[in-house]
Amino acid sequence: MRFCVVGCGNVALKYGIEAIMNSGVSELVVCVDHGIEKKEIIESRFGIPFELSLTDAINNYKFDAVYISTPTAFHKNAAIEAANNGKHILCEKPLALNFSETEAMVNAAKENNIALFEGFMYQFHRQHIFVNQLIKENKIGEVFQINACFGYPQRPEGDFRLNKEKGGGVLLDAGCYTLHFARNFFGEEPTEVSSVLNFKNNIDLRGNVLLGFGKEKTAHLSFGMNNFYKNQYQLWGTKGVISVERAFSVTNDYRPIITLEMDSGKETFELDADNHFVNEVRFFVNNHSSEKKRKEWYEETLLQSELLERVGKKE
Repeated sequence: MRFCVVGCGNVALKYGIEAIMNSGVSELVVCVDHGIEKKEIIESRFGIPFELSLTDAINNYKFDAVYISTPTAFHKNAAIEAANNGKHILCEKPLALNFSETEAMVNAAKENNIALFEGFMYQFHRQHIFVNQLIKENKIGEVFQINACFGYPQRPEGDFRLNKEKGGGVLLDAGCYTLHFARNFFGEEPTEVSSVLNFKNNIDLRGNVLLGFGKEKTAHLSFGMNNFYKNQYQLWGTKGVISVERAFSVTNDYRPIITLEMDSGKETFELDADNHFVNEVRFFVNNHSSEKKRKEWYEETLLQSELLERVGKKE
């Protein structure tokens, strides 16, 4: 699959571009961003052509899909333009600023028979497969509570995460991971939602969410961008606890640490490093043509967006 990268910020430069170039199932044809500085970086570091707009890239190059890695506020227009020109879409999380934008993007994909996938890359890391295997083996019994957190120190002035118009706020940037994990782990949507978000200058800097999934299953989720770095989850079961130290953002050389606690004692597993960005690209390429998968992806991203809006709604 031939790709165009739209948005050459930190995530794309550190992970996304190389993932597309090294996946073995994809080729990077052209990159799109604004400014001569980005052009020089892309051409010198990667040897890839550069355009200043998606329109120019579409007119001047042949490719099958776009990988959108701009600030969230710019996802919608890029995705709709791509869909209307027959390009499949792999888009960094969160897909959009709100449910209305998400719905518009999904509708454009449906109308043009295009795949649209929201890129929560963490789920493709080998450590979560390992955790799921422990659960299948009934190591900790029935999981009734998830505790997950994702937070980091205050961002510097000028960072897009502090700009509401660009999609700033910790809920969209980090909290969305914890919501996505809880929904997908329990395999259902929460029936009860309670949230407390702390705002400064109209930007949510910290949040806590309690989700109820029925049958005494709950998720306590915490996130912030004005605190000590944490990026982990804990699964509390009737027979034990599984803890994952680096759950949602993992470098390619990091060897994951998984801790299993039971009545018989504590056991720690160190796993091999993995590249969840490469795994995500392969998953997208290998499944984008499936009509069944496309429908699942449409529905999944609408449900995720609906919950984000519910959590973020100010009373």
